[in-house]
Amino acid sequence: MSTSVLGVIPAAGSGIRARPYTYEVHKGMFLIDGKPNIERHIDLMRDEMGIKEIVIILGYMGDTIQEYFGDGTSHGVRLQYVENQHLDKGWAWSVLLAKPFLAGRNACVMLADEFYLNSNLGEIAKFDLDKYNIVCPVKSVTDLGLIKKNFSVERDGQRVIRLVENPVALPNDLLGMATLMVHESVMQELEFAFENGRTNLDFVTFADDLIRSGRSVGAFDMVGDYINLNDVASLEAAQDAAIRSRLEKSPQAGVSMVDLEHLDA
Repeated sequence: MSTSVLGVIPAAGSGIRARPYTYEVHKGMFLIDGKPNIERHIDLMRDEMGIKEIVIILGYMGDTIQEYFGDGTSHGVRLQYVENQHLDKGWAWSVLLAKPFLAGRNACVMLADEFYLNSNLGEIAKFDLDKYNIVCPVKSVTDLGLIKKNFSVERDGQRVIRLVENPVALPNDLLGMATLMVHESVMQELEFAFENGRTNLDFVTFADDLIRSGRSVGAFDMVGDYINLNDVASLEAAQDAAIRSRLEKSPQAGVSMVDLEHLDA
């Protein structure tokens, strides 16, 4: 595993669709089987990708995130924070705010509301970013509605040929997930896009623009469970999945009343 990777966690959004939970708790801090989802990201980056430095992009309820994690010492990483004061520019702007921290390194970007369980996602850090400028996870799904909430992927072998955020028409059953390996040179192109008139940009659309301009995007075949924490139902589904997984691994630990409440819901 390479250590020359910066972790980036965009966590600036207000989580409107996940209300009422997000009135009092940032959705990235929602406890999933007792652990905030952002903490799960930090653990994955540290333990499976060898990432030791992470930048968290703050906005809505950012003080609660910074207060919980501090400088990262207790989590075995170095954490730094940047505030996004322009949420209207889209989540690509949050990614760009991490550019000053790169220092020639590539980045692993994980949105605060992406939940992964029992996955092989740590392997994505092994992709050759001199061959692929961006790498995104893909997974075949039976619930095509999930793709419409995220983004669709068209591929030719390991090479991605098109990405569409929140697609209306689906070209296949491939779900794209917003945990991305990004070559450091891509940040310069993202900055250039905003300097040349883009006022609102999601990173998936930007990646598709790069494909059309001749840059290479790779597809990583993800195995495991994935849930986009974008509404109340998805938050509850992640909670139940995490609890079930723990109980299956350690049945001797017993079941608490809190566990039963979620599993019987």
